Amino acid sequence: MDILYKTTGKERYCELSDETVKDIALKEVIDYMTIVNDERKILMDIMTKIPVEMVDMSYRQEIVRDLMSNDRLCSAIRESIDSINVLRYYGSETRNMLDKDNALMALLENLRELKVWVEVVESLYDALNENDISSEGLINLRDQLKDIINDENFKSVKPDIIRIHEDLSNIRGAIVGVTFTPDLDMESVTAIEFVDYKPRSSYSIAEMGVGYKINTPFKKYKVIDPLLVSMTPYMKKHLWKHLGEVKRLIAKHSKYDTHLLTDLYNSLIFYLCVAELGRKLNSNDHNISFPQIEQTEGFEIKGLYNIRLAIDDQKDIVKNDFSFLKKERIFILTGPNRGGKTILEQGVGLISVMASLGMFVTADVCKGMPFKNILTHFPIDENLTINYGRLGEEAVRIREIVKRSDKETLILFNETFSTTSAADALYLSKDLLRILKEKGSYVIFNTHLHELASSISKMEDWEGESDIISVVMEIKDNKNTFKVKRSAPDTSSYARNIAEKYGITYEQMKDM
Repeated sequence: MDILYKTTGKERYCELSDETVKDIALKEVIDYMTIVNDERKILMDIMTKIPVEMVDMSYRQEIVRDLMSNDRLCSAIRESIDSINVLRYYGSETRNMLDKDNALMALLENLRELKVWVEVVESLYDALNENDISSEGLINLRDQLKDIINDENFKSVKPDIIRIHEDLSNIRGAIVGVTFTPDLDMESVTAIEFVDYKPRSSYSIAEMGVGYKINTPFKKYKVIDPLLVSMTPYMKKHLWKHLGEVKRLIAKHSKYDTHLLTDLYNSLIFYLCVAELGRKLNSNDHNISFPQIEQTEGFEIKGLYNIRLAIDDQKDIVKNDFSFLKKERIFILTGPNRGGKTILEQGVGLISVMASLGMFVTADVCKGMPFKNILTHFPIDENLTINYGRLGEEAVRIREIVKRSDKETLILFNETFSTTSAADALYLSKDLLRILKEKGSYVIFNTHLHELASSISKMEDWEGESDIISVVMEIKDNKNTFKVKRSAPDTSSYARNIAEKYGITYEQMKDM
C-alpha cells in the first residue's frame, strides 16, 4: 500500500535538482527534522520528489493533519516502526546470506519473522483503530490491516506461534550416546535425546562443530574436537525432526507478504518527522498553517517567513507577503546587501516545496497551486568554474534552466551575471527575462542591476502575458526593515546604507 500517493503511474512527481536543493537550503531543514542519519536519507529521497498532482498534495496533507493533532497516535506508530525495521532486516541481503550458510538458522529466523509480523500488524492496527483519524490514507491502511486480522488463517497464527515457542523453550539440552572402538576411537553417535534441563558439559553451542580454544602462555590455539565435529550432523538431523512442525507452520502462513508493512517504513518516517517538525515550530511560537491548494494560475502567500530563521531560533522574525498571479509572474528584486533578498527567495521556494509535499507552511496564509518544478541559479564555488570560466559556467547553467522552464515552473535567480560588466550583465539579463516572459515562467530575479528594474516600461512590450514587477527590500531611516515592497530601486539609499555600515560616509571619514 502506498500512503505517499493517491495516484498511480511514473509521472507523479518532479525531482528537484541537486543545485535547487542546495540553493533553497532544503538539506538544512531535513537535518533539523531528525538527527538519525538513515532517516535523513529517507527524508532527502522523499522531499526532493515533489508531487505534481493536486490530489496527491491534499492526500498527504490530510495524513499530516491527523498526526499533528494526535501525539498519542504518533507515539504508537513510532513504536510500530521499530518493529517494521526488524522486518526490513529479515528481507535484507545480509539475512539472505546468513540463510544460505545455515538452513536450520533460516528456519528459526522465518519463525521469528512471522512472530514480529503478527505483532506489527496488531500494534499498527490498534494504533489506527484506537485514535481518531480522518485522512483517507490512514483509514485505508487501517481497513487493510483489519481485513488481515479478521482472516481466519491469521487468527490461528498467534496460537500456533505461541505453541511452537513453548515447545522450543523446553529444549534446554541434549544427551548424546557415542560408541567407541576397542582402541577407544569414536565409532558413531548412536542416540540423541533432547531434555528440558541443562546437562553438565564443558562444551558450548558455539564450539559445536568448530572446536574450542586452548590458551598457552604464548598463543591461543584453536583445536578441532572430533567428537563435536561428528555430533553436528546428527544434532541437525534430530533438530530438523523436532522442528518439522515449525516448517509446516511457515508453509501454512506463507501467503502473508511482509512487504505490505516494510514498504510503509519510509512513508511513516516522513510523516512522523513532519509532524514532529510542526510541533517544534509551534512550541517555539513560530506560526504555521496548512495551505489551501487550488487548481488556479497563481500562488499567494501572506505572512511568510523562511523556516531557516526559525531553525536558527531567531526572534522577532519579519514576515512578508509575496504573491504570483496570472498577470504578475516576473519580479525584479533589488535592495541593499544583507537586506533579506536571498532569505526571501529561499522562503518562497521552500514554502512551495512544503505545500507540494503535503506539509504545513511557514506563513499565515497560503493558497493556490504550488509550482510543479523549481529551478535556481545562485552563485557557486569559483573552483567549479575552471572548465568554462565564471561567465561561461553561468551561461551553461542558464541555458539548461531555460530548456526546462515552462508555465508551471518557478525560477529563482540570485545575482545572475554578476561576474561580468554592468553593461554586459544588463544586456544578458534582458534577453533572459524576455524568453522567460514568452514562456510564461514564474521568476524572482534578485539583482544588483538597478538599471534593469528601471527599464521595465520598455520590457512590457515583449511578448507574453505577464507584467514585470519591480520590488525592493525596504530601507527606513537608513536601516534595513527586511520588508519587501513594490517600488523602483532607490540606488542612493542602498549606497548610503552600505557606506554607513562600513563607516565610509563623508561624515564618518571626516572624524577619523
